[in-house]
Amino acid sequence: MNSTLIFAMGLVMIGVGTGFLYLLFRDNEARWPRDTMEWLGTVLSVLLLVFALALIVLSRQQVATDELRREVAATASAFQDMSLEVPAGNFQFQLLDSGQMLDIESYRGKVVIVNFWATWCAPCLEELPALNRLQETYSEQGLRVVAISDEAPAELTAFRESVPLEVDAAFMPFGAKLPTPFTGAFNVRPTSYIIDRDGVVRRYLLGNRNYGFFEKAIVPYL
Repeated sequence: MNSTLIFAMGLVMIGVGTGFLYLLFRDNEARWPRDTMEWLGTVLSVLLLVFALALIVLSRQQVATDELRREVAATASAFQDMSLEVPAGNFQFQLLDSGQMLDIESYRGKVVIVNFWATWCAPCLEELPALNRLQETYSEQGLRVVAISDEAPAELTAFRESVPLEVDAAFMPFGAKLPTPFTGAFNVRPTSYIIDRDGVVRRYLLGNRNYGFFEKAIVPYL
């Protein structure tokens, strides 16, 4: 959920809880619950205030997390391109469209580009059209592009309403652990891996690439 909305909900709940307490005690000279109903109202109002404060703290933590993510993307300027010959460690992810749980092993027999990205990552958005085009052009020859984000499904669905995602869009929980050689792929984005039909990782790519670059990289394995 959006951090601003969470913060606003917390403020509204504080207002409601404070209002209830005022109504309960405005005519009570003792300033203390006098019967069961007043005790119940007091307890519920206090719980509402506590929950509201928790929501506000959560919204501040979410803002801090978002800022950290943006800093990682903004400071990642160095491109890397490394040839690898290592088996792809298996891990699960969930498709955005169907909610189906898949893993890397389920793509065995295909040439796969696994792309780790995020909606807040400007370099990621620059290469999305190239990834969409690659899937459209080479899908019949056995290519699949799996674009994985660790953002909430609701955020990704909202993003997709304005920007096409013709690839196999998927998501994983924030903070999810990845096996070798994908360890740390969420730390700096975009990060891509090219996996051959036998499940061997052939290329590691840090930074965004254009259509021509990806095309030359995948053709030898098709």
